[in-house]
Amino acid sequence: MDGGTVVVELPRRLTLDRQASERLTEAFRDAVSRHDVDGVLTLLDVEHPLSAGLHELVDEGVQTAAEHGVTDWAIVAEHASKGVALEREITGVETAVFDDEQDARTQFS
Repeated sequence: MDGGTVVVELPRRLTLDRQASERLTEAFRDAVSRHDVDGVLTLLDVEHPLSAGLHELVDEGVQTAAEHGVTDWAIVAEHASKGVALEREITGVETAVFDDEQDARTQFS
């Protein structure tokens, strides 16, 4: 948590097996339901291509965020194509893609 923003870091070599996905989903649900959250900042640094498991995780996160009143979602990705691919899946909230984390934090706050 960073103010009213949940920060989700998806690092390189992230293994999204069933258990890891469930833990991430539960932690995300916990963060947006227990706090006054209006935004999500995703730090995306996974290898290419984006896995089906990652897409499913994002879909669940979007549904959870919408249920809890999240209005903004920022994505920081080193490769714009990954950020744009993820952005396409995030509907119902204002979404922006950045290539620099500090820019995202400055513009998003």
